[in-house]
Amino acid sequence: MLFALPAICLILSTVEYRRVAKFSVPSESKGFVMLVLSRKKHESVVLADEVTLTVEGIQGGDGQYIPGASVRLGFQSPRYVSVYRSELRAKRSGTSRPGKTAEPARPPAAGRSVEVSDARVGLQIQLPRNIPVCCNGTRSVGLDLEEKCDGETHASKAVHRITCRKEDRITICNNINITTLDFRSFVFF
Repeated sequence: MLFALPAICLILSTVEYRRVAKFSVPSESKGFVMLVLSRKKHESVVLADEVTLTVEGIQGGDGQYIPGASVRLGFQSPRYVSVYRSELRAKRSGTSRPGKTAEPARPPAAGRSVEVSDARVGLQIQLPRNIPVCCNGTRSVGLDLEEKCDGETHASKAVHRITCRKEDRITICNNINITTLDFRSFVFF
């Protein structure tokens, strides 16, 4: 769907969405809650059925990618904006993949999760064009993503690639805030 900036902001502010979350923590702002989700490389979060945030990778202070690392992201938005993990999209839409069976549970590995200091995460945000995206108050410029429909090429979505450190804040459409809370890595014994 093609949306202009006023249209999507109006949709985000008027349509009632059901929040899919197990835990939500009240925040300082009235009517806003913060949902905290951990995401690993190539895992995504969907916001308001129109915005997809994907973790591209987590790097340490030396610039090397940290295998198996995860980032905790805090999503602060009005209650009517849905925020859910991308793997729940099939469940929300009511579709299922035929022939796919559940994998057997593996025993937990011996080890512990430790905080990674001085790390950064590469995020890819895909959303309708003309929706403002800011990182720490600085507006981000996205690349248009072309889609072919009936032989014609349309630029209906934009892709923003943003690198964040701990406690950086991304703002989408002036009412959705995403905060990088911390980075974790699993250390084997």
